[in-house]
Amino acid sequence: MPTEEVTRMYDGQEFLRDNRWCLSRRGLLTGLGAAGAAGLLSACGAGDSPTDSQAAATPGTVLARTGDVPVGGGTVSAGVLVVQPEAGTFKAYDATCPHQGVRVGAPRDGVVTCPAHNSTFSPSDGARLGGPAPKGLTEIPVRLDGDNITRA
Repeated sequence: MPTEEVTRMYDGQEFLRDNRWCLSRRGLLTGLGAAGAAGLLSACGAGDSPTDSQAAATPGTVLARTGDVPVGGGTVSAGVLVVQPEAGTFKAYDATCPHQGVRVGAPRDGVVTCPAHNSTFSPSDGARLGGPAPKGLTEIPVRLDGDNITRA
């Protein structure tokens, strides 16, 4: 005669009745809260190290070649945004957004945008156009040395 243990059907819920495998509500919420807090903190951290901007801060440092900066566009290198708002005019800005310290991108459609919170800036003067940034981009003085754009 078969024992009760052998004849009992598996109902798919047995693991829930075994408390060794159940997570308490408190444990679940604590874990989710910790994971969420870690995600928020990492999203608000600075995107660049200050050493990038410090390296580009030395006068005479080559920031870009004139051929690498399209008219109406720009390029980001070593923490510096170099733009050419009109043919032959080159300007440079610290590529660190003043809101959270995230690196801004090169201009698109005539606007420099921070990817973190969508602060926008003018490529011609670095002025803040919109978003949560409290001020515009910090200008870096530059000069032309042949085909090189250097820190003045």
